[in-house]
Amino acid sequence: MALPCTLNRYLLLMAQEHLEFRLPEIKSLLSLFGGQFTSGQETYGKSPFWILSIPSEEIARNLMKRTVCAKFHFYIQTLHIK
Repeated sequence: MALPCTLNRYLLLMAQEHLEFRLPEIKSLLSLFGGQFTSGQETYGKSPFWILSIPSEEIARNLMKRTVCAKFHFYIQTLHIK
């Protein structure tokens, strides 16, 4: 039985320019590095803050190396309290 793939959540701080290019660029880069853009991704139009679910830190770092639309990415730590 395969283990479910857990996605890490990242807050991306987007540049306030090239607004129409953001979504196509992020989709393309995720695809290039083995991630997938899903409808569950939290993009907020013209807002500079996006929350993306990305499979690994390596993919997140590679995405940041190639993007012109995002400035920073921050890992969102979630706590599971029982």
